[in-house]
Amino acid sequence: MAAFRINRTNDAVFKAIFAKYPKITLALINAFLEFQGTEQLVDIEFIDREIDSDEYEGKESRLDILGRTASGTKVNIEMQVNALAAMGERSLFYWARNYADLKRGEEYDQLKRTIAINILGFNLFNEKQYTDMHSCFGIYDIKTQCQLTDKLEIHFLELPKFKSKSVKDMNRMEKWAAYFSPVTSDEELEEIAAGEEAIKEAMEVEDMFTKDEVARRSYEKAEKFHRDQAAQLSYAEKRGEERGEKKGIRGTVVALKSLNLDKKTIALKLAEVFGLDDKTANKYVEANW
Repeated sequence: MAAFRINRTNDAVFKAIFAKYPKITLALINAFLEFQGTEQLVDIEFIDREIDSDEYEGKESRLDILGRTASGTKVNIEMQVNALAAMGERSLFYWARNYADLKRGEEYDQLKRTIAINILGFNLFNEKQYTDMHSCFGIYDIKTQCQLTDKLEIHFLELPKFKSKSVKDMNRMEKWAAYFSPVTSDEELEEIAAGEEAIKEAMEVEDMFTKDEVARRSYEKAEKFHRDQAAQLSYAEKRGEERGEKKGIRGTVVALKSLNLDKKTIALKLAEVFGLDDKTANKYVEANW
């Protein structure tokens, strides 16, 4: 095991495991598919591409792993720890880019099933209204729930919604959530790994990762980036509380702009910190942009 408490949502760790070990990645993907009773994937090859990835000094830190099975099914996995207001639209956009790849002369029915899996370090959906940590979206008729096509599948796993429970009562999805969650104890992870070969292998890869000096530097760089962002955000919130709502909101917008966050994300944070409705939060962002 790793000699220190590793952050498994760290980009460098995630890439070292899930972009290099097909067996582990397949186990993770199939945990997402298991609840539907659909056919499990049995093979995957990685497509050597990171979509719109940015360095840690840039606008954001994100990693996409894209894979394709022998039958043509494409799976895109993204780890996103920074809160993004437009995460749903963003995931749909990248799903569409992966889906729409017909070659000249091919028919529409030759388009392949395309799955997007988003593992989030924040809650995308209201925790009180939507308590389940896992959600799966497709295209359905609003009135009848008739499915237009089964080739669109977008999953979200909101890690903050994970609730610890006895390992023997966990399904495979919950075991993977426990693997990524910082609240899971080492003892619980050992118990999970004893029954889940892929998680055991992932933890063995972690052990090799932490002993690699170059890999550790990449890990620390990613950790520093996220710590700096959290510190700036905390400062912005404290500044808002100290200066009162109106001035505080202005200062918060300025501080969040310095993180290169988009307007929607800043408005979402204003609504959360100051208890504003969406319309008012957006108005403050526009007024102080």
